[in-house]
Amino acid sequence: MKKIFTMVAAIAMAVTFANAQRNCGSMEHLQQMSTDPQVIEKRQQIEAFTEEWTRNNGGDRALVTIPVVVHVVYNTTAENISDAQVLSQINVLNADFRKLNSDAANVPAAFSGLAADANIEFCLASTDPNGATTTGITRTSTTATSFSTNDGVKFSTSGGKNAWDATKYLNIWVCDISGGILGYAQFPGGSASTDGVVIDYQYYGTTGTATAPFNKGRTATHEVGHWLNLYHIWGDDGTGCTGTDSVSDTPNQADENYGCPVFPQVSCSNGPNGDMFMNYMDYTDDACMYMFSTGQASRMQALFASGGFRAGLLTSNGCGAPNPNLCNAPGTPAASAITQNSATISWTAAANALSYNFEYKLSTATTWTSVNTTSTSFGLTGLTAGTSYNVQVQTVCSSGTSVFSATGTFSTTSAVTCNAPGTPSVSAITQTGATVSWTAASGAISYNFQYKLASAATYTTVSTTSTSFVLTGLTAGTSYNTRVQTVCSAGTSANTAVTTFSTTSSTTCTDNYENNNTTGTAKTIAVNTNLTARISSSTDKDWFKFANTTANRNIRIDITGLPADYDVRLYNPSGTQIGISQNSGTTSEVIIFNTTTVGTYKIQVYGYNGAFNASLCYTFRASISSIAFRESEEAIVEPMAIEEVQAIAITSAYPNPTSDKLNVKFNTAENANTTIQIMDVTGRLIMSHNYAAIEGSNTVVLDFAPLANGYYTVVLTDGTNRSTTMVAKQ
Repeated sequence: MKKIFTMVAAIAMAVTFANAQRNCGSMEHLQQMSTDPQVIEKRQQIEAFTEEWTRNNGGDRALVTIPVVVHVVYNTTAENISDAQVLSQINVLNADFRKLNSDAANVPAAFSGLAADANIEFCLASTDPNGATTTGITRTSTTATSFSTNDGVKFSTSGGKNAWDATKYLNIWVCDISGGILGYAQFPGGSASTDGVVIDYQYYGTTGTATAPFNKGRTATHEVGHWLNLYHIWGDDGTGCTGTDSVSDTPNQADENYGCPVFPQVSCSNGPNGDMFMNYMDYTDDACMYMFSTGQASRMQALFASGGFRAGLLTSNGCGAPNPNLCNAPGTPAASAITQNSATISWTAAANALSYNFEYKLSTATTWTSVNTTSTSFGLTGLTAGTSYNVQVQTVCSSGTSVFSATGTFSTTSAVTCNAPGTPSVSAITQTGATVSWTAASGAISYNFQYKLASAATYTTVSTTSTSFVLTGLTAGTSYNTRVQTVCSAGTSANTAVTTFSTTSSTTCTDNYENNNTTGTAKTIAVNTNLTARISSSTDKDWFKFANTTANRNIRIDITGLPADYDVRLYNPSGTQIGISQNSGTTSEVIIFNTTTVGTYKIQVYGYNGAFNASLCYTFRASISSIAFRESEEAIVEPMAIEEVQAIAITSAYPNPTSDKLNVKFNTAENANTTIQIMDVTGRLIMSHNYAAIEGSNTVVLDFAPLANGYYTVVLTDGTNRSTTMVAKQ
């Protein structure tokens, strides 16, 4: 479309593509670079030259071959596209710019006479800027996860790759572009250091990562068109029908087309043929763009005319044979097998090399040490640990020497030290054992754990790979020292600071009820009496005994206010234990018994040493807040003899009270078939379980969930011996 055009107006055009499928960043990039007055002036000169040349020489299209270097800049494996994918794009460019594309036959008859061979070809470079052999592909691993249109991918300092000489090569960068941009190009007139085309790796070429509907290589064709000074076909004026692409044979068009429109697509009164939406400079899908117009071909050719902006490419040797006598610098040397005092330095071979001048120095030094070698590696020895070094290499050829390679830098490993672990801490202290722990030390292979009596001079040493050690067989109430040492590849560390701890003292809970002898007067306790008032009396100390004057009464004793660790037992006048309540986690206890005989009964309360609390014993009066006696119709469990408890005994039943599961823990003197029964307060058998008990500690889980709320007696018997405990369901 040919309209009045000014450079300033073109630069000021806004580029907005709402819900676009294809999105090109070239106009945005043109606006960025055109903030420089020199670029604006240069663009105006290029436009004036192009207009003059196309007016006088528009039909002259000599064959132009453009050397191409493809810079693959990748963060992930997928972004590091294959050589085959790189080459597939070069093939598409050659077909599209020479009108050799098979889909050129799809150009509507109305535009077929305008479809043009631009007479421009592309080749992957075979010679680099130094005259050395190249594949035309560079590969750069980057930490950048993506790039924008700010040209960061074009500089190694920002994670990209520096451009090759833009007067000799078309630089194409392939990377991950953010913001939904498929690609962008620099129009002629910008800086040589940023000149070229950038394509997202998902829309480059026709294989590999190429993604439909942009998988036929037309994104690069479109962007190279910008690089060769072509504007978007609709003139980037929104829908105003006032923009221009500065080409006379492309119809005036309202805005961009997406997808695959049906011909004709009429806009801006351009019927009956409508938009040239199949033009490479529209926004249709790859499969639906397949032509440049004659006017576009002339506009691109103007760049290669004498005095044209890209005429220098005509004299490039980028696709020629490398200089057979060129003395090329080797690749940047890299270090491997680095130790405290040595490293192996390697570099890639250079064409025509007879030998290499390898140089190294301390990074802080100014003077290099030089060694000549015919190898492509050199082993450095006698280095200093934890020190930075520089290395570089120069090729020696028959024609002379090359420039030095880029400088490589490496550091030797630091001298290995064996770090001491953290000062040990002690937990789970008992009369005979403790657990000692420490924090891990870096580089540790194992640890030497040491301990001794605080009064001793010699440590006992134990090797362990763990960061803790369990001590057993210690002496109660005794002070011990512990310390730890790290074992690593360099030897052993210093010992940690000494940690001292003491085992708990041996504690025997004696009968802690008072007047448990012939002294004192037993109180006559009436049934349904509460002794709360007596507990608070400092002078009334003989209430721990109570006189029973009536035989064969069912009595229930409720004891409340106990701490969590306790044991409550009842003795008859003969001193035989006839009842026990022994639980954890509750503050109340119940003993139900038959008075059987007239006489003085005793209640004993103390902390259950070793089972619930390792150090505390509780006095009766200090522990109980209430004790009440009342007549009971609840089940009476036959008393068990002390020797029976020793043969089989319930040690705990928890949680008590329970709402669901009850854990019954008991000890047996030998392996035995055991029966566990649950009875209600009337003595009725509720459930019974058989259990094959083993000598020592056993645990059985009973299901109380189906039972009604209330008190129950758990009876444990092996046929000869028995043990009972009272539990509650709530």
